[in-house]
Amino acid sequence: MENRAEFAWHGLTLEVSEEWNLGRVDGDFEKGYARLDDAEIVRLELEWRRLRGRGEALRLTELVDRYLQNLEKKADKAGASFSVERRAKFLKSKKFLAGREYEVFIWEADFRAYNLALALEGGRVVLLRVLAFLDESLEAEAEAVFQSLVDQEGGESYLWSVYGLRFAVPADFKLESHSLKSGHIQLDFTRDKHALKVHRLSMARILLKDARLEDWYPVFFKKQLRDMVVEVAAADVRGMAAASVAGRPRSRWRQLLRPLPFLNPRPRQYLCASAWHDAERDKIAIVEHFHRKKDAEDGVANRVVDGHFFEGQRTEAEPGRNAGVATDAQ
Repeated sequence: MENRAEFAWHGLTLEVSEEWNLGRVDGDFEKGYARLDDAEIVRLELEWRRLRGRGEALRLTELVDRYLQNLEKKADKAGASFSVERRAKFLKSKKFLAGREYEVFIWEADFRAYNLALALEGGRVVLLRVLAFLDESLEAEAEAVFQSLVDQEGGESYLWSVYGLRFAVPADFKLESHSLKSGHIQLDFTRDKHALKVHRLSMARILLKDARLEDWYPVFFKKQLRDMVVEVAAADVRGMAAASVAGRPRSRWRQLLRPLPFLNPRPRQYLCASAWHDAERDKIAIVEHFHRKKDAEDGVANRVVDGHFFEGQRTEAEPGRNAGVATDAQ
């Protein structure tokens, strides 16, 4: 089987072919969708949602029924053939499904889709499918993907892994926004009045050509830091050149002297951050924790740094994505 890569998003983790890259992602922890593509077709789709009310088994069956009915209607409207094999037998082992509510099925139209509908212990339901051309057999691949599915709900932290960027974030931080440009990946999380930002920038040798990391950081993020007094010092992160950042709000008088709108100034924030240069992979990683109260820093940034890894997975530009150097300085 091909080399494997890890994908983790909103508390769900999968091991997939390293040739499959994220093509689309929507939603939040309660309900969402992710799609992974290779160079030819969509290869994996993952849907999740939290269902409330009646028993899990009945809800799961209804979910599969509605899903297949909608597919059949679309096929009829398009004049395309459509067939379904419910409770399919292609799995060699079902030990990983023992004691769980699930259904395995296959549908065929323009492609063949191997499907697993599964009720998770945390209360969410997932619909996971691996797609193949009609003339190829991916039973073993589908089974490997199904077996790799891990639900992290209920843990103290959640793993996030995309395009080779891996890190763990405390579970009470919720993903607020994300930008997945190949030159600059950024995921923003919030918890009450706390904000956590995780960045990875490519082509570090170009970004740092004429500057040390501790000098580059406040220039690159100038807009973001404009209402703060920032102190940056050289540091070390696991043997890599790094910068330690501490920020505090500028005085209110200085903020009032700024151009309008002074009636609604930015909230006063403190900052604790770490940035480091992974020269071997030619990347810069940054973890930033913004908080409203002076003594509210509780080591979150350091915990994320400790759970932050660069893996060997390639970061490639996708069609329609910005593959250039991260020049969008703030």
